[in-house]
Amino acid sequence: MTTATFSLAELRAAYTALHAGAFTTDPTPQPETATAAVAELPAAAADAVVSVVGVSGGVGTTTVALAIAEALGAGRLVELTAPHTSGLAAASSAELGTQHGWSIGTRDGLRLERRTDPDAAILPDTAAGVTVLDLGAWTEPLPAVSVLVVVAACSVPSVRRLNARLEVLHGLRVVPVITGVPGRALPKPVGSVCGARLRAAAADGRLLLVPECASLRVGGVAADPLPRRLRSAVDVIKSCVEEIS
Repeated sequence: MTTATFSLAELRAAYTALHAGAFTTDPTPQPETATAAVAELPAAAADAVVSVVGVSGGVGTTTVALAIAEALGAGRLVELTAPHTSGLAAASSAELGTQHGWSIGTRDGLRLERRTDPDAAILPDTAAGVTVLDLGAWTEPLPAVSVLVVVAACSVPSVRRLNARLEVLHGLRVVPVITGVPGRALPKPVGSVCGARLRAAAADGRLLLVPECASLRVGGVAADPLPRRLRSAVDVIKSCVEEIS
């Protein structure tokens, strides 16, 4: 039996192609991308969409999306992440059942939609007002929406990722958010790595610093009201989206 041999460069190329999906033979349909989801929204609704995306997982994207939806008085919050990663599982004050692969709930007039089927297409927009999309962790390509909120954690690595993401965003109204801030300002090590676009956002009043909330860090989002300090922090986003609210 002859054993094939491969160079290190060939193995690296194969590994890269595999993770890019070039060699996949899995016939399972992949979940709908956020871009495709927004494309399915009616034109009028797509003009009133605020998308929230994290520079990575675990930075508080869903919490920020919920806080923003409540601050704007949005009609619905749509969570486009995989079912097992949902942060809204306990957020509803009333559950309305499932529709076409989505679990539907309400929270003080806000309609919450989260996938139970990873292949489910986004539901038609039946809620008045702004739609907030929780895109989860950053994937390419991002949808074209009115406002994009980009969330990072209060750490040097996460803010560096935020800098990199802001550099590639052009032509969008972008609101950067840093979560888990232990005080009124960023710790010096974190503040020292803020790039030019992040500093410009801060100077324009578009940088949101979300305070650390121990109750959410431990218990996650529940049906109870969000902490007052979190609600106060995201109130400033109203001025960033006043044209579509």
